[in-house]
Amino acid sequence: MDASSVHLVDQIFQILKHQIKSQLYKKNEKIPSIRKLCIQYNVSKNTVIYALERLIDEGLIYSKPASGFFVMEQKNLPRFKQANIEMHDIDELWLMRRQLETFNGVINVGDGFPDSSWFDLLPLNKLLQKSLQENNTKLLRYGSKYGYEALRETLSLRLSQINIKTVPDNILLTNGVNDAIDLIIRYFVESDTIVLVDSPIYYPLLKKLQLTKCKIMEVPRLVDGPDCQILAEYLKTLKPKLFFTQSISHNPTGTHISLDKIKIINSLCKEHNCLIIENDIFSEYTDIKHRLSSYSDFSHHLYIGGFSKIISPSIRVGFIVGEYHLIDKIADFKAILHVNSSEYAEQFICTILQSKAYEQHLHFFKESLKSNSQLALNNIKKLGGKVFYEAQDSLYYWTTFENLDLSHDMMKKSVEHKLVLAPGYIFSLDGEKYNQWTRLNVSIASKQNFYEEFNSFLNL
Repeated sequence: MDASSVHLVDQIFQILKHQIKSQLYKKNEKIPSIRKLCIQYNVSKNTVIYALERLIDEGLIYSKPASGFFVMEQKNLPRFKQANIEMHDIDELWLMRRQLETFNGVINVGDGFPDSSWFDLLPLNKLLQKSLQENNTKLLRYGSKYGYEALRETLSLRLSQINIKTVPDNILLTNGVNDAIDLIIRYFVESDTIVLVDSPIYYPLLKKLQLTKCKIMEVPRLVDGPDCQILAEYLKTLKPKLFFTQSISHNPTGTHISLDKIKIINSLCKEHNCLIIENDIFSEYTDIKHRLSSYSDFSHHLYIGGFSKIISPSIRVGFIVGEYHLIDKIADFKAILHVNSSEYAEQFICTILQSKAYEQHLHFFKESLKSNSQLALNNIKKLGGKVFYEAQDSLYYWTTFENLDLSHDMMKKSVEHKLVLAPGYIFSLDGEKYNQWTRLNVSIASKQNFYEEFNSFLNL
């Protein structure tokens, strides 16, 4: 074969391999015929056969005489068997796995992380070395059940910038934001517990709650925050124990709760004894100073924060802020589950937050977010899309395209075109109401290759 033929063989091989590894095709499912693949990729029969032979050599497919080619069982793929979570071809767990993997040429349109270039001014290696040079004798023990004290002191100072008045003893460090959410759910939620959530909702939270078999009620998210009429009705009639929400840069809508609504929500939840669980993972993305937990005495708030979206998802550090006696009980609960969190990671985060480089990084990051948000918005509008809320300080645009229904079948087609979307149906218990919506990452949607590939997909 000449060089161009070799390239085509490799290209088709990589695409089919990606589709199989992504579980687009199930065990023993037939893949498209040689004839269909020739038409789809506009190549010769021999080119397709060579690509299929490579897939056979890697143990990805097998042939049946006169029947075609079929997918082998992928024994190295994870098998999820979790209580009452129904698995579909493309669901929440499927998307979470895609967040942890990378494939050449695949555009992860609904990715959960910012572009790596936005972190160019954050010298992590240099700051790690500085952190390791500090006196680490205390790190030979488990340390405080609350976590690294210097970081808790630093956080109490930084939180004052958004009018959250707290002290180190009211802060519990965790192994990231998801661990903080998990601790709270395990501590408070039982099978008969009623909880309120935003709709649409951050889908890993939805799955965590479903594992408990609790009763979940969704409060519609409007452009200025939760629908307070429905919230008031639920609080009065259902007497929920918890309300999970986000004040700013809501995932997936990108919306912020208005100051007027913050006052209403706080008043309603206090009146009906409902604890607000505020997830503020995107706190550093915006200059907005008001939160649900601002000026709180934490009688009806728990505030969650972390660093995966602004420093690194690999440094698993998060925190919970709350009333001291409740934090103390959750800290004991954390000790039962984990013994402790990582003081090495906590010391590293503390070094970063105290550095001059971090403030420079924040400025550059927010400028990158703002400029890319505008580019993404331009691309979306050129593609005929409509955005729920046009923020420039959020990682996501909640977007709909006319005549695009992101059903499971349409999702399969998108993967065939090397586009991994975050379909609207995974962001709600009643997924069908969001079938025409998708979460777009602004750092991805701002790029020209997104526009070209998505335009091609829309014109199938």
